[in-house]
Parts: sequence; C-alpha cells; structure tokens
Amino acid sequence: MLKVHHIGYLVKNHKRGRDAILALGYKSVTEPVFDELRGVNISFVEKDGYVVELISPETGDSVVSGLYKKLGNSPYHICYSTDDFDGEIERLTKSGYVMFEEPKPAVAFENKRVCFLVHPFLGMIEILDKEDD
Repeated sequence: MLKVHHIGYLVKNHKRGRDAILALGYKSVTEPVFDELRGVNISFVEKDGYVVELISPETGDSVVSGLYKKLGNSPYHICYSTDDFDGEIERLTKSGYVMFEEPKPAVAFENKRVCFLVHPFLGMIEILDKEDD
C-alpha cells in the first residue's frame, strides 16, 4: 500500500528557498544535507501535517539541473512510502509507469532505497522503501 510521504519542491537556491517557506509558517524537520550521488541539497519542512522536501541543484550535472531549467522553482513530484517497495514498483510499471532510474539509496532517508517513476498522464512520482521502519 502506498502512503503519501512528502511533496518534492525544486528551488534554485536552497537557503533562500528554505527561508521563504519558513516565513510561511513551516517548521524545519531536518537541516539541509548534500546528496553526493545526486548532486543536490535536500531538507524537509512541515506545516499542518504536510511534509515538503526542498531540493536544489548543487552541481551542474545534478539529477535536477535539467528539471530546474525547464520548471524553475516549483513542486515536481509526490513521494509515496511503502512496506512492499519491489512489489509496488512492479505493480506500477505494469500500470503504465516507467522507471526514471533504477532504485538507489538516498542519504536524506538514511540510505533507504528510492525509485523515481514517470507516467505520461501524471508526471513524476517517487517511491520510498519504508520496510525497515
């Protein structure tokens, strides 16, 4: 079963984006961390039960550099957590989702696996492996 975990929000400048969302009354959940594998800075904030992941490109070849050029500052994915990571990915790919990249560990989630998938009529989603929680 999939459970909404967070909304991914792309920002050009992590500190300025974080300051702007905190001014809206969001509270910090984590301090920014650098994900070397993906070349991005990531932090989490929360308000009214909603968790937002702020993601900013740190390197020119980061996984979101191209997305930022196309989308600018904007939300761009919803992340769902599941206890059946491999089963959900299999189910979703049979339902028309295409794996954007193979599952990889994510430093922002204590190296739990994440997988990004894209659907032609919905866009990008992220699946987070919560099996060990």
